[in-house]
Amino acid sequence: MRPRLLLLLIAASLVVAFSLHAPSSAIAARPATAKPHKTPSPEPSVIYHASVRPLCSALAQHVKTVIGMMMQNDQTIAKSPPLLARYNRDLADVNSNGGSDNDAERDLTLYHLEQLVGPLANNVNAMEHELEDTTVFPDDPESSDDKQLDAMRDELMKALAVQAVSLDIINGYVQTQQLAEMQQQGLQDSNQNAISGTDMANTPVPTTPDPLLVDQHQAGLQQSPYAFDPLAVPGITGSVGTTPVTRLISAMHWLQQETARREGLAAQTIVTAANSCKPHPMPTPHRPK
Repeated sequence: MRPRLLLLLIAASLVVAFSLHAPSSAIAARPATAKPHKTPSPEPSVIYHASVRPLCSALAQHVKTVIGMMMQNDQTIAKSPPLLARYNRDLADVNSNGGSDNDAERDLTLYHLEQLVGPLANNVNAMEHELEDTTVFPDDPESSDDKQLDAMRDELMKALAVQAVSLDIINGYVQTQQLAEMQQQGLQDSNQNAISGTDMANTPVPTTPDPLLVDQHQAGLQQSPYAFDPLAVPGITGSVGTTPVTRLISAMHWLQQETARREGLAAQTIVTAANSCKPHPMPTPHRPK
């Protein structure tokens, strides 16, 4: 789901970027318009003062970049619920019908889920890097502009933390299924019965700790002070591997809504700052020749 307020943020940031490209002399004269059949009378030129405050520069160069990547993540995360539902159906078909064709469909769906992880992880890490740059977002804000920057970073980091949980759930599920398939294949090669669960259309149960809740090197913001606890997500009562797919799908929808809510809060701070960076015309008297 693409939050409408986030689109507004991009428009506001573009306004800031345009203002920062005003002439360095801070003067852009608006020519007088001649009236028909009359001698044009001198009209005052309009002087535009370009904004070069660090706040405005940060909006145009850094915040806009973060917004773009956050929107990309929103679009990528939105692909996960249908893929999870499809994979669950594929598992049911494999367990009920068997056959290599069903296995191929299941593997292809899991592959598509896996392809979501890389772009999400890259964007999460890049956004975190942007927002933790203390040369842009001061650790100890003193001025009014610094405090606005700090507020923007705070709200964006909170939204990013929720996106990181979405990433971890997708990645954790993919790793769980890949591990289960390897275990199942190994057992089949040994002529043993496949290990199967009961919650997710007989999904094999992993025997290793769930990376979502244990692996601190997992992509995301697990160690950040803004980290969002996955167990706070409705429907997530334990590891990804033991959570029914239907609950995971509901959890992903809830995370999308929570991300949108937090993006909306960030929008309020960013739009206010962007409006303060718009060029303000200052009319000056025109000197007659």
